[in-house]
Amino acid sequence: MRRKHPNSAPNFTPALLLGLAAVLLGIAVTWLHLGTAQDAAALRAVALRQGSSADQMIEAMRWITWAGDAAQRSIVMIACAAWLFWKKRPKAGLIMLIFPSLAGATSSLLKQIFARARPDIVPHLDSFGNLSFPSGHATSAVAILLLAALLLPKQNRPLWIGLGLSTALLIAASRVLLGVHWPSDVLGGILLGAGFALAGAATAQRVGDRPR
Repeated sequence: MRRKHPNSAPNFTPALLLGLAAVLLGIAVTWLHLGTAQDAAALRAVALRQGSSADQMIEAMRWITWAGDAAQRSIVMIACAAWLFWKKRPKAGLIMLIFPSLAGATSSLLKQIFARARPDIVPHLDSFGNLSFPSGHATSAVAILLLAALLLPKQNRPLWIGLGLSTALLIAASRVLLGVHWPSDVLGGILLGAGFALAGAATAQRVGDRPR
């Protein structure tokens, strides 16, 4: 009979982690349909406005949201993957390319399914696409930056997780502050991105390419 090592950690599979993310995303979708008034009230309360908000604050949020645009986040994802390949961790490098890309594709698919319009109750201070839920900026920023941090060696991981999440959440918040997303769009994107990041980290651990 095989004896389980007393210090062995439970093996959370990617499917389980994605299932958890789906549950959390379901909570966000419920808020989307049942909490519209609260969503609108929150947006009105925090959105920046030309003329009444500081120009420097508006410009800073535009730069932050630009940093989370598709071209810039793709560069970050590829750079992180290249670093992992350079460190002779090819499986982790592939995971770094695959899971954030899947997160972005899922976000685009969900936009078509929910077909939610962009907010029209505050001025738009940045350009945007045609559909709103979930936020692609929030989804991809969290998926890329959190996964990159989770794939680092254990001794550096807490610092990089904090920095990665802080940056991703700032990008996500900028979309609401600039009036181009409902708060629940961003919440849904954060949860979706986190689900794919956790699934990617679990996959790396399962294939033996995530330092403990």
